Amino acid sequence: MTAPILITGFAPFGLPPNGEADHSPAGHPWAADPTALLMDRLSGEPGVVTATLPPLYDACGEAFAELLTEHRPLAALGFAYWEASDYIRLERLAWNRDESPLADAAGTVREHADIVPDGPTAYGSTLPVPRVMRELSMAGLPVTFGDFSGGFLGNHLFYRARNIIESADLDIPYGFFHMPPLPERAATLRRFGGLSLERQELAVRTLVRMLRTALNGVV
Repeated sequence: MTAPILITGFAPFGLPPNGEADHSPAGHPWAADPTALLMDRLSGEPGVVTATLPPLYDACGEAFAELLTEHRPLAALGFAYWEASDYIRLERLAWNRDESPLADAAGTVREHADIVPDGPTAYGSTLPVPRVMRELSMAGLPVTFGDFSGGFLGNHLFYRARNIIESADLDIPYGFFHMPPLPERAATLRRFGGLSLERQELAVRTLVRMLRTALNGVV
């Protein structure tokens, strides 16, 4: 069987993993996380494995490591929710720091903690950033990039994923993206227009197609 491309999103806060209590406040923005919906839409796609990770520090990285062992993918893409923009945001750097006042789904707050003690200060995306930007732009999608992927779960996963891949000496391209709010959520923010689930799905499919082309003859 040909090795797949692994893509991950996060389970929404409104659906706590493993029956654990959801300590996030009512109306918590991550309750509207579209990335789990994207994983549902891509589930069963030939050559792709999708997974929703628990919105928990530590557990999300552990789940990613298990997926690598189980599926041995040739490439991996991570997605999380960022409601401060209408753009698909390609994150170029993950920093070795949990530093957010927001609580994860178990109520854990980490404002000044290393993700991996004595780990590198930062890891970079191993995707070809200019090509990613071009492919998404040519698909008519709003795209930007960032060098600070926040101090919350998205950055945590990005850093852990790269650390796991590097520590295992695996040659697996990995890229991480923040996705914007859906229009119905954006309407409640009264700041942005949001991006429909259909267009977010187009972005993921465009990235998968790009990776398949880049790995032609392997994927």
